[in-house]
Amino acid sequence: MIKTSDLRRLDVVSVEEGRYLGSVCDVDLDPETGRINALIVDEVRPFSFFFGARHTDVEVPWRDIVLVGADVILVKNRTWKR
Repeated sequence: MIKTSDLRRLDVVSVEEGRYLGSVCDVDLDPETGRINALIVDEVRPFSFFFGARHTDVEVPWRDIVLVGADVILVKNRTWKR
């Protein structure tokens, strides 16, 4: 069993692109069932280091999670809500 606190700050990587997307900053839970609806990822935009760090919170639905490992979460590559 995984605690939601263990998910925070894990790196999130796209399986299809092998690209680092960001790290988990929050978890969206269903209050009635206690199930995870989505992970909120603090996404780092490419090339943002040239213009100052640009972070965007992205909601990744739980159905798009492929694997939760000890150090990384693998996700399907899709367009998610910002």
